[in-house]
Amino acid sequence: MTDKKFYDIALDQSDKQAIADRAEIRELLEYERWARDNNHYDLEAACYSDDAIIHVSWYDGPAKGYFESVAKANGGGAKHKIFYTTVWLNGDKAIAEMSVMMLSPRIEVDGQKLDLHSYARIFTRLEKQNGVWKILSGDCIYERDELVPVVPGLPINIDTKELASYRESYQGLCYVLARTGMEGSNDEAGDDKPETVEKLYNDASEWIFS
Repeated sequence: MTDKKFYDIALDQSDKQAIADRAEIRELLEYERWARDNNHYDLEAACYSDDAIIHVSWYDGPAKGYFESVAKANGGGAKHKIFYTTVWLNGDKAIAEMSVMMLSPRIEVDGQKLDLHSYARIFTRLEKQNGVWKILSGDCIYERDELVPVVPGLPINIDTKELASYRESYQGLCYVLARTGMEGSNDEAGDDKPETVEKLYNDASEWIFS
């Protein structure tokens, strides 16, 4: 077990190949989100390795099954607003963390129209395969979310007791999922439970230095 952390890999702007690799990875990750948001699932799938896995609040398994689930739901209507992406390299392996806001489609919850804003960091492992970067795994680190009334100032009619029963970092998401017949996992990486983020980081550090 290594004591080194992936985020201790220093930024080296004198390494021109590393600069090119980081740029390619950022482009890949932004393109993957564009494909996801615009229902181009075949293009999204091409960003991943054949054995990639996805681990998010509502899905845990092979990326192929994720794409099939998303396509069946017609994308779910979610959009992603990207703030920044940080990339760490070690040879043909890379780790990236993308800060995003996930904007849900306008929804009706308990008789009232609301918007769900979820703030998170998309955490990926990548590998250069035959000279091309591919995503090996995708996780979400949840920060917080909010349910916002479409008409500003209106009170929100929700079950606050139920809302409080969910993880603070993604309780609004779980509340909405419950009303669409889905169930959110309770063990996702989130800032409300730092140990979950630490485990994700430790596992990623072991992988990138192995």
